[in-house]
Amino acid sequence: MNYVIRQLGVTDAEAYRRVRLDALRLHPEAFGASYEDEARLDMAQIAERLAVPELVRFGGFAQAELVGLAGVQLPNGAKERHKAHLFSMYVDAAHRGGGLARRLVETVIDRARDRGALLLDLTVTVGNSSAQRLYRRMGFMVYGTERRGLKVGDRFYDQELMVLDLD
Repeated sequence: MNYVIRQLGVTDAEAYRRVRLDALRLHPEAFGASYEDEARLDMAQIAERLAVPELVRFGGFAQAELVGLAGVQLPNGAKERHKAHLFSMYVDAAHRGGGLARRLVETVIDRARDRGALLLDLTVTVGNSSAQRLYRRMGFMVYGTERRGLKVGDRFYDQELMVLDLD
């Protein structure tokens, strides 16, 4: 399938909310945010999030339908602008295995480099083997594990901390 990737804006708020809530509902162990908290946000709050310049969100589209997400946090502070953080990576199950996840991560890497970042970090839930493999294939290295990084219900999930050198 031919996917189009572009930065999301306030006009994408409804589609973004739909995909984001699906991701949180279907894979609560993969995200720091919870479905319940995000479902309480109204459309104006979602649109406001999409307008924050330091938190750039990209969407992967199959025809005109949003089917994938990835974000990059780009700090502005003098002591941290050399770093970027990949967050909220998700591809709808029907579109996995076709290269969309890789293209979304490549887009995040390109944006981080364009902003002068030297490092791109992320966290991935231990046991999410497809995501772990993707990030490793793209050159990310594990630099630690956060034990009990997330708690969903009564279950804890460890998270791998990964980084990619961009220089």
